[in-house]
Amino acid sequence: MLDFTPNRLDTTAQGREAIIQLQQDSETLILVKFIGPHCSACKTLSPVLEQLVTDYSEKTHLVTVDMTEDPELAMEWGVRSVPTVIVLKGSSVLEKIVGLQPKKVYVEAIQKGIE
Repeated sequence: MLDFTPNRLDTTAQGREAIIQLQQDSETLILVKFIGPHCSACKTLSPVLEQLVTDYSEKTHLVTVDMTEDPELAMEWGVRSVPTVIVLKGSSVLEKIVGLQPKKVYVEAIQKGIE
């Protein structure tokens, strides 16, 4: 079982099960990062999101979904390209950010979600 207590960045949180558990057990924002194994933009985005989750540690969690390992989940959420970040609060999708964007785009999405 993964530990989703606030103030803990667990970069091993992955896939559908992690998302479901967070939706049930946590009231924080969930950033779902869809990646691909050979995506250079995904590698560029990872440290940015990890830093933001650290900066907003009491208010956010990060879950990584590899589209090659869970293509059904990507299709369910209409993810067609990587990187894509979906910002969730409970089961509600607050924002879908497609492609590598400037850091401020992710910051603004987090700030809107925690207000």
